[in-house]
Amino acid sequence: MFLEELLKAHQFTIAALGVLGTFAAVTVALLNSYMTARASRTKIHAWASINVVYHDSIKGTELPRYLVVSVRNLGVMPVHIGAGFFHWKIPFQRQLFEVLPLDMSAGDKWAPQRKYPTEIKPRTSDRFFLSDLEMFRHYSRQHFIGASIWSRITGRFLSAVVFTDEGKVFKVVLDKSVRKQLAAIRKDQPHNSAGVA
Repeated sequence: MFLEELLKAHQFTIAALGVLGTFAAVTVALLNSYMTARASRTKIHAWASINVVYHDSIKGTELPRYLVVSVRNLGVMPVHIGAGFFHWKIPFQRQLFEVLPLDMSAGDKWAPQRKYPTEIKPRTSDRFFLSDLEMFRHYSRQHFIGASIWSRITGRFLSAVVFTDEGKVFKVVLDKSVRKQLAAIRKDQPHNSAGVA
């Protein structure tokens, strides 16, 4: 009898606690779903550098140098990189400049051919040969750092992005070796830095 009266006296409190428990369960489920989706989303780190190829057979000539993009998969799912993954971006322009990688074909001795799209497994990285150094200089002069003062100014803020086949876009870090080459082109001076091995 006492229990029955107690339940009757506190029926609204019990109902409120029930509603609160349901709300807490839904909130936990939503947070769990959000955290799972966040953990499984595509996440990469990409950086571009000028790399030097060292080999015993290269003697008496300048060491070949290449614009290379390294991509590290920081997520828990594989990332797929297609042939048109790399794009230059000029400030104040909507269009992007797509670069088809040099290693897409077997035309260069030191840039081994690869098939696209290529998969990067979780917690691993891969390198892509975009162009040799002379091609990079020529392309930069032609499209990014022309003869006008305005192009020389905007060329200082040149950036790049990487597209994955999963439909995600990531900024590319341009390291010091790339920035030095671009600065040398702006000054119209040849740049002889060996870059990063």
